[in-house]
Amino acid sequence: MFRRDKVAVFVHGCFWHRHKGCSRSTMPRSNIEYWRAKFAANLKRDREKLSELKKLGWNVVVLWQCEIEADAAKAARRVHSLLTRVRSRSA
Repeated sequence: MFRRDKVAVFVHGCFWHRHKGCSRSTMPRSNIEYWRAKFAANLKRDREKLSELKKLGWNVVVLWQCEIEADAAKAARRVHSLLTRVRSRSA
């Protein structure tokens, strides 16, 4: 989190936050109803928190586990790019 710039960076695990289209976003084979409820609650909380931050004027970027593992430098550039845009607007 970059408080001064009002930039929040979330790093989401693909499994826990249900990254669409990602091979890591699997459904466990046992206790399926528990997992459905757990994942639904995670997604609801994610939506609510992102919405709250945006309403408060924060800029938010979500980085996915697989994205970082595939190309950490590219993920870092996304954060840097957002910070650059935000800082240029406030200058």
